[in-house]
Amino acid sequence: MVQETTGCRPIKKGQQNARDIRYKGRKYNIMKTTCFFGVMLWMAALAAQPGSELLARQYMQNREYEKAADLYEELSTKNPTEINLYDAYLTALLMSKQGEKAEKLVNRRKKKYPQVLQYRVDEAYLLENKGQVPEAEKLYKRVADHPDLTIQQYYEAADAFRRRSKYNWAIYVYEQGEEKFGFASDFSTRLAQMYMETGNKAKGLEKYVQMVLTAGYAYEQSKQLFEMNVTDSADFATLRTILLRKLQKSPDNYELNDLLKWTFIKTKDWESAFIQTRALDKRLKEKGVRLIELGDLCVSNEAWSVATRCYEYVKTLGATGEYYNAAVSGLLETRFQQLKTEAKPAPETWLALEAEMLQFLAENGYNDGTWSITSRLSDVYTQYKHTPQKAIELLEKFYQSPGISLKNRSQAKLALGDAYVAHGDVWSSELLFAQVEKDFPEDPLGQEAKYRRARLSYYRGDYDWAMLQLDVLKGATTQLISNNAIRLALTITENLGIDSNYDALERFSRAELLLAQNKLEEAEREMDSIPKLYPGHSLSDDILLQKAVIREKQFRFAEAAELYNTLVVAFGHDILADNGWYRLGLLYEYKLKDLENARKAYEKIILEFPGSYFIPDARIRFRKLRGDKLGS
Repeated sequence: MVQETTGCRPIKKGQQNARDIRYKGRKYNIMKTTCFFGVMLWMAALAAQPGSELLARQYMQNREYEKAADLYEELSTKNPTEINLYDAYLTALLMSKQGEKAEKLVNRRKKKYPQVLQYRVDEAYLLENKGQVPEAEKLYKRVADHPDLTIQQYYEAADAFRRRSKYNWAIYVYEQGEEKFGFASDFSTRLAQMYMETGNKAKGLEKYVQMVLTAGYAYEQSKQLFEMNVTDSADFATLRTILLRKLQKSPDNYELNDLLKWTFIKTKDWESAFIQTRALDKRLKEKGVRLIELGDLCVSNEAWSVATRCYEYVKTLGATGEYYNAAVSGLLETRFQQLKTEAKPAPETWLALEAEMLQFLAENGYNDGTWSITSRLSDVYTQYKHTPQKAIELLEKFYQSPGISLKNRSQAKLALGDAYVAHGDVWSSELLFAQVEKDFPEDPLGQEAKYRRARLSYYRGDYDWAMLQLDVLKGATTQLISNNAIRLALTITENLGIDSNYDALERFSRAELLLAQNKLEEAEREMDSIPKLYPGHSLSDDILLQKAVIREKQFRFAEAAELYNTLVVAFGHDILADNGWYRLGLLYEYKLKDLENARKAYEKIILEFPGSYFIPDARIRFRKLRGDKLGS
């Protein structure tokens, strides 16, 4: 039933009735409206081509095929070269059991436009619909085997077969075209895609590999084809079999070797990726550059042993090698990241790492190439050894050294600012953060500096100024900065007391500053004072979260897990719930080695917090713990 969408309102209930409208010889049923103007607009919409096409589609969806056929007949008559309208008209005729009219349509079009192959295919298609399959097959073959087809006509013939879901014939046409015109044409691409679409992935992937080898496709561009079409472990296994078979004949082929390495990386088979990359590096004499790249990738995926082997291999190429320092730096980074995940690393391990980092800096000096190790050593001092004064001395040496780029100098200032906070000198931190914000006003580096300034104001209890900065940062270009700004802003706005009583929030922000300075007992005492003075305060979930963090820093992991569990149960729908689940997952995974509960924690985030900032990492970790071979 068609209803008006104009400004006319229907007559009130009880007065409404149906009315038949005749248009182009057919009766339509329309609701009677309070104004005749609505009916006129409706009829005008039918007369307009776009509206008629839209209405015809609606009829098709509603299975009112005869009405659709009437409208498509008029549209296709007015636009005889528009193949989509013809196609829709023929479909409507067939669906409405008007086979004789469909035959007349096809025959009429075939005579008028003999060069259009769609009509020849449809002639056979109609025969098939009538049960005359052998006759139809003969006509299909006549179209596909026509000896004088141009490249464009091959494409048209294949498209015609695809329209009628005759995929085997479409493949046959593409194969004929490829044989006639060679790999330089687009037939190979279309043929490979058809193989993939029809479930013959082995032939499709074989075709893609052959295109890389013989058709002159740009290698980096061709890898995008594999990214789109190789999506599960079975696909990767098939592709790997194809590549290994071809490598037996062409062992030195760069593209084949690199594609094979790519399959190992995508399936996170790091050991095989290392062996393949090392062989490729030796064969091409690349001096270790690909091993450095693979090592970095292994570090980001926590494949510590393979990362170490990558960097160690590059080291063996000699101290004068182009990537020697990158390899040493990678080894130090690997050791740092691995120690972070250990439940309770022995103090001597941090001492040994510190010594190696200091030796690296002594040998290479302070420059842009050594910033990453300088940064990591400052983290060791501030976060793990709790000797911020050493971090201050280190970072001051770095950013005062000549030849340092403005960006690295500014990153050093941010790290130095944090070291000053840990040391108790908040005002020096303010000055450094302000300098970076001024130097990079529109850059993420400047936005990070602005956030850290806002956090300092929060620590000091200057909430109005902090909120001014945080409101700007909610739209920051990086999600991490935006997320941090939103969370800190909510901490302020949701916990201000009635009548501007800031006492509870001031106690909490002061406790967070003490926590940043590793004054754990003082921080906890400050937090514990809040529920005593203000029972049931809205800061209860924040206090639980930070007390759990304190327990982690004290290596009291079971107690930390208990606090996180209390948080996610008691405040399961509050702003900090996803944060609690994520930290709980990390705690189970790395500190308590309870992988099943870690997996459940990550799954909880995925299922119940779809907008969470932690979703991407939680999904990766969940799949890894579940045993998935492919990562996201």
